[in-house]
Amino acid sequence: MIAARWAVRLLAWANVACAIGFLVALIASVPFGSMIEARLVAKYGAGFDVATLVTILRLMLALGIAASLALWIILDRLSRMLKTVEAGDPFVRANARRLQAIGWALLALQFVELGFGGLVRWLDALGADSGAGWQPSVMGWIAVLLVFVLARIFAVGSAMRDDLEGTV
Repeated sequence: MIAARWAVRLLAWANVACAIGFLVALIASVPFGSMIEARLVAKYGAGFDVATLVTILRLMLALGIAASLALWIILDRLSRMLKTVEAGDPFVRANARRLQAIGWALLALQFVELGFGGLVRWLDALGADSGAGWQPSVMGWIAVLLVFVLARIFAVGSAMRDDLEGTV
């Protein structure tokens, strides 16, 4: 359990660092927009729609921030669940709510992924080197369903345990 707790903490800090990086890059893209556009014109030529390309890149950074927020929720709730496991009492109503929050965050990540895929397709249609291939992920959607089912199982199980404790 200690290794899992440290791994979650490490991932949380890496996630915060990425979110800060995305935010800094997004903010910096405004004052340095003309310099970015000049570099893109040098790469793609004067007839290329660099303004649209810069907009797509900014939208990708915004999606990165959104993904970081969803991942923060997942890691925070997972960390709290690990504490209940270490305490020896993981089957509590709070963990059912935490699993449900993780499910919603995973669902948000799936929509972020769809948005990213749309932006990659837009880049391809524009004729830019996206360097990123994209295909929709069925496994992510299955994971969302799985976590919601587990949240419901936890909720019913913890209610049954509470009823049993009240009876004894």
